[in-house]
Amino acid sequence: MAALRRENRRMSSLYPAEGGWPYADGEPEQVDLDASVDDDILSLRTTHAHLFDTLDPLERRVVTAHYGLDGADPRSMKELHADLGLSRAEVREALAGGLAKLRIHLNA
Repeated sequence: MAALRRENRRMSSLYPAEGGWPYADGEPEQVDLDASVDDDILSLRTTHAHLFDTLDPLERRVVTAHYGLDGADPRSMKELHADLGLSRAEVREALAGGLAKLRIHLNA
């Protein structure tokens, strides 16, 4: 029982106290919703102006059409296969490749 109390005491030192961690919080940060966004700061971590710049034209077309990112209704793989005149495997590969590239840049 004593060992359990020692363990609880040791663990409680790892968690923040009532006043905050490791120091008490000061005034809450005020966010100005009308302030302009500094695009330079936003683009520091990205190597491309837009994530879709890394995609091949076919990948971009398939991803935007499949998820409705172009403003139209989302399209099924069957519809894309028929409209693009490509095999189902080619459409599937373009979608998978495009999503993989986007995932890499979002996780970087």
